[in-house]
Amino acid sequence: MKENFLKKIIDIHSHAGVSLKAYMCQEYPYAATIEGIAFRQEKYGVDVNVVFPFAPDLFFDPVCLKKGICKPAKKPISPVPYAIENELLLKEVYEFCPEYKGRFLPFVSVDPVRLIKKQVKNILELEKKYKIYGIKIVPVACQSSILGLLQEGKPFIDLAKERSWPFLIHTTVHPVENFSHTRLVFKVVEKNPDVRFCLAHCIGFEKNFLKLADQMENVWVDTSALKIQVELARENNPIAAPPQQRFDADYNDHRKVLRALVEAFPDTIVWGTDTPAYSYIARRKQGTGKNSYVKVWLKGTYEDEISALMYLSEQKRIKISNTNSLNFLFNR
Repeated sequence: MKENFLKKIIDIHSHAGVSLKAYMCQEYPYAATIEGIAFRQEKYGVDVNVVFPFAPDLFFDPVCLKKGICKPAKKPISPVPYAIENELLLKEVYEFCPEYKGRFLPFVSVDPVRLIKKQVKNILELEKKYKIYGIKIVPVACQSSILGLLQEGKPFIDLAKERSWPFLIHTTVHPVENFSHTRLVFKVVEKNPDVRFCLAHCIGFEKNFLKLADQMENVWVDTSALKIQVELARENNPIAAPPQQRFDADYNDHRKVLRALVEAFPDTIVWGTDTPAYSYIARRKQGTGKNSYVKVWLKGTYEDEISALMYLSEQKRIKISNTNSLNFLFNR
């Protein structure tokens, strides 16, 4: 399987589907399709996208979602988190858009805390019909702690071990974020050295966490939404590491930041765009308490993410968009 993707440019981080919460709240972006992502691929020379559902919203109460709160609906449209979203993604890749065969590697998404046995059962049913390549978790989108993987959510770890599936995990260093903060993610990683993990969004450029990831054989770090992550760092937004804890680079140019990351951590950095969330205009609940809501207005483009990759030498470009990607996806 790994041999089929040699020398191809792989985007390790992209979403398909819809976020009802974002749409209701007039946030952006709120949707993407496999066909739409394929047109981006073809324009900019990307060969393959790892893709996963946009959001778990069909399980939650829409009135609460509009307030930014993930409260399970009394009669949810999706019987368990991500059941409909995972199935629709797989149908879109394999049935609705077969003309793009080989261009998409679908991951299923999970909530690490709620209805675990039913989620696993649902995934096993989907696996009978569709090829699945890994598991994506956005703890903050479910408002569920990633530490659930060490407790009630451990069956997801067991499933990943049995299938040799990697995990891609939304990761942040925002001080009030208590769902997917990097310190919590590393607790999961350290307990599971035989499972592959990719931590998203450059880990907020926190230099000590980046060094720790680089020292671990089972950890990679993706660059998804790089342009706006760099903008956050430049503005000293708490979503990015504070200056004294920040990886040393020229944050006036996101392309130079990527080059510095690859030079410092050549075997760890993996390229991804976060399609279509390379822009992020939203209000997100990141923890508990009245100060846990974060508003962001960040605008980037797909071309911004491509330009950073193309800024690298060919050797470095292949390293982070193919070699490291394949090691994460299929083992070293």
